[in-house]
Amino acid sequence: MKTEFIKQYAHTWRVFERIVRDFDKDAWIHTGRGNITPVRLAFHILKAVKYYIEDSSSIIFASGKSFESDCATVNEEELPSQDDILGGIQELKDKTEEWLCAMDFHSENKSFEWAGKIKVGVVLFLLRHSLYHLGELSSLLNESRNGDVEDNYVKAL
Repeated sequence: MKTEFIKQYAHTWRVFERIVRDFDKDAWIHTGRGNITPVRLAFHILKAVKYYIEDSSSIIFASGKSFESDCATVNEEELPSQDDILGGIQELKDKTEEWLCAMDFHSENKSFEWAGKIKVGVVLFLLRHSLYHLGELSSLLNESRNGDVEDNYVKAL
């Protein structure tokens, strides 16, 4: 079972990376409305992963921008670039694989009661959460390209 979860997460990370790469610079910041923009959604996904894998390390984007910023309220100048997000994807992909490898899926979940009684519930919750927001991100990419987008899900298989 562990191997299958590792494979599913790896595919999700590949899709995420491809979607981020497909945005042009302007669409990355300005497609969508309010907090539902590509950069803010991508940043939110990374922050959620760090939270749910209970990673307490300090992450600094290559640009020097703060990973600890609130993705919903940070001003536009302080938002991470696509390269920052791609670096974060790589770093958290590796940390997520380590988290999955080390986990006893049947052990009690004491941290996130809304995700289930055992740790596999957290694994599933985080995967669902990430996929939900990747769907939003994909929709924004489609909007920014007037429907002329690659099928990143299939291409990442």
